Amino acid sequence: MNYTFKKDFYSYLSITCAIVLLIAIFPFDSFYYKFLRVFVFLGALVMAYHSYKTPFRLLTFVLIAYLFNPIFPIYLFQKLIWVPVDIISGLLFLMATVQIKKKKPFIPYSRKKSAKSYGRDRKF
Repeated sequence: MNYTFKKDFYSYLSITCAIVLLIAIFPFDSFYYKFLRVFVFLGALVMAYHSYKTPFRLLTFVLIAYLFNPIFPIYLFQKLIWVPVDIISGLLFLMATVQIKKKKPFIPYSRKKSAKSYGRDRKF
């Protein structure tokens, strides 16, 4: 399978959310984590809106938005619990940027059908 990078706004937003989440592994002050909650929440909502046709991806981004919401925050209180959550969420954002390009199967000989030519004997 070939994997290609989709070059659109949603892919770049997803990459920035993944970078922000992967940087959150290191210790920072509380301002960064408040910024992280708002940015990832908005990014997950935009990605959920963009992926409304695929239910698994939609559910994934809705759950990420619920986990990182700044309105009613979820506190896990230990940094050790947040590290795997940040890594998994960052990887899910990175997976949204990749598109699988399917190859056409190789058929050694395929007969091309031509349109029938009725000529003057065609009946209406």
